[in-house]
Amino acid sequence: MFIKVEMDYFKGSNLKGANEILTYSLLCDRMKASKNNKDFFDKKFGDSYIIFKREELAEYLDVTVKTVTKILKSLVKKGYLIVKHQFNAASKLFLPKFENEKSTSMPVKEEITSSFGKNLPSNKSTLTDKYITDNTRDTCSEINSKKIVAITQKEKQAAKQKKLNELEINALSNSLETKAGFSKRTVNMLKALSFNDPKKLYQLSGMVFKAKNVVKKQARNVINSQLALSFEINNRYENMAVDIQRIVMTANRSKRSNVEGYIFSSLVNYFQEAVNDYCIHDVQSVIG
Repeated sequence: MFIKVEMDYFKGSNLKGANEILTYSLLCDRMKASKNNKDFFDKKFGDSYIIFKREELAEYLDVTVKTVTKILKSLVKKGYLIVKHQFNAASKLFLPKFENEKSTSMPVKEEITSSFGKNLPSNKSTLTDKYITDNTRDTCSEINSKKIVAITQKEKQAAKQKKLNELEINALSNSLETKAGFSKRTVNMLKALSFNDPKKLYQLSGMVFKAKNVVKKQARNVINSQLALSFEINNRYENMAVDIQRIVMTANRSKRSNVEGYIFSSLVNYFQEAVNDYCIHDVQSVIG
């Protein structure tokens, strides 16, 4: 089996080590086949996907499945891979940065200078003027064509980036709901406050998790504190979307130098109050 490994992966990317480069090359090689097979197109994601089991990758790379799992997690973190888990089926793997190899060569227009009319004095001016006029029209047409091509390329790039952002937003939103336990209403509010920017959504949701973990450590010796911090059990979190909106909007309206610091400290207070309300007799002496 032969696969193509791009030289750019060694210098022009943040892929680290031979295993990451080879793994991504294997994924790209399989994606080329998926692009030509409509059965491997996900309508919801709007992109092609591949199926590549970890055991199969481990066999190709001659490493353990545990090592393959670490590599795939690294590719996800770096934005090279999006994993869509399925029930009773292998996960779908999407490659946001994958591009099909296409020829970028353009036909070159050959300039021909004619000497016709050289020995015809009476027609010289007319022929020269016509040549200049035609040549000018060709030049303008060529320049306009290049501008149109440049604009089209920018539009395609913008559309592609928008699609990548949508894929990242959907993947992260799904993870916040299914794995972190956020309600759909809270996830939608986080997306709105992040202006549908996947990086901002990751940052904001990360602050929520960090604040929750701070309170979790503070209340580790308190009875029922874990239940109090559970999004599914504590009714206090039913209005979490509104509470987070209030915290973020208050921070942005204020003229504070450290907006993120204010949001984080407010989130810590929010989770402390949630624990206190749930375990009022046990927590008041521990958290305050």
